Amino acid sequence: MSEAWSRYWARETSGACLPGAPPAVQNALIGAWQRFARGQTAGTRVLDVASGGGSVLKILLEGRTDFVGTGIDAADVGPAAVALGVRGGIDAHALPFADRSFDMVTSQFGLEYCGRAAWAEAVRVLAPGGRLMLICHHRDSMAVLHNGRRLNAMQAMADAGLFEVAESLAAGRGEDPAMAANIAAARSAHAAQPVTQELPAALGHWARAGRRDAVAAIRAEAEAEMARLAAMQAAALDADGIADRAAWLAPVAVRVEVLAGPDGPIGWVMTGSRP
Repeated sequence: MSEAWSRYWARETSGACLPGAPPAVQNALIGAWQRFARGQTAGTRVLDVASGGGSVLKILLEGRTDFVGTGIDAADVGPAAVALGVRGGIDAHALPFADRSFDMVTSQFGLEYCGRAAWAEAVRVLAPGGRLMLICHHRDSMAVLHNGRRLNAMQAMADAGLFEVAESLAAGRGEDPAMAANIAAARSAHAAQPVTQELPAALGHWARAGRRDAVAAIRAEAEAEMARLAAMQAAALDADGIADRAAWLAPVAVRVEVLAGPDGPIGWVMTGSRP
């Protein structure tokens, strides 16, 4: 899974809180982090878990240049994230930091992908009186619902044999009529999803040109994207799920709220202080 995310962060350089989301959603996330940073003392040591492109650190450090920021992610991260203080290849389940090392621990759309040990690690490195804020995927958010529909469309085409047909054509072999019919049916069933046009068009272009290497590269990218989208669906939390995660943060007592956007929930917000 880290390889799939490494592919993503190598290309994602926007620095956005939720890449591809509307400005109103981006602004809601930025505002939540800015409000959280207020009132913190100079020299606050921040650890951002599962930082990805470093968007949370970017927001915090732009607003509070007196903060000391560190980020970690299991995936390899790009140079922009490294410049913000993000270290790739670090497992959130075994943080390489001493107990009570940070005054603030944050995570946005990251810690919910991790197991219980990672949540315990976030608490372990938080100093007494230190503050924690996590934003987690809400199962009913537009991002989760949109990406779920995209995943279903991609998976249906893959199951129908889209990649195999492209590879066969690129190798100079004929097209299996039954498989082609199954692919057409899958595309029709998910016609509202642009990927049903984009992915077959890209594969078809290189397959007709006999470029087996290009077809293989597109397949690898598509399969990595499907892995990420499936992970997002599994990580997104309903009310029961967020309540379970709150219990994982003991002895930090957290407050759970819904961050709302123009089209419904954006995510769950968990805030608390360590005794």
